Amino acid sequence: MRKALEVFLVILITLATPTVTHAAQHINDVASNVTSTINNFMSSITNGTENVINTALNNLVSFTNYLKNVIYSASETLAILFGIVGGFLWLSNISPYRGRRLVVSAILLALLAIIIAHI
Repeated sequence: MRKALEVFLVILITLATPTVTHAAQHINDVASNVTSTINNFMSSITNGTENVINTALNNLVSFTNYLKNVIYSASETLAILFGIVGGFLWLSNISPYRGRRLVVSAILLALLAIIIAHI
């Protein structure tokens, strides 16, 4: 009986070893497929997020350039207008104090326009 049990165990081990080895290889293949799928999913999320951030930054840069141009144009126009009105008020003695303030404001706005143009 003992001899038969030993023979049975040898046969069982002989049959089970290739099955276990094949199962282990299959588990490794499944694990690598799962890992590959997760990596692909995460890289697609990362790429999508980077695209959204890059688009938002490009739009923000475009908006700041537009805003810079608007502020430059407004500063330049107001500087000319303040200079003309202030010079008229100051030189005609209608309101010399207010005219002088408008001329100083025109100079400051012209400086602001120059600074904004070089940013």
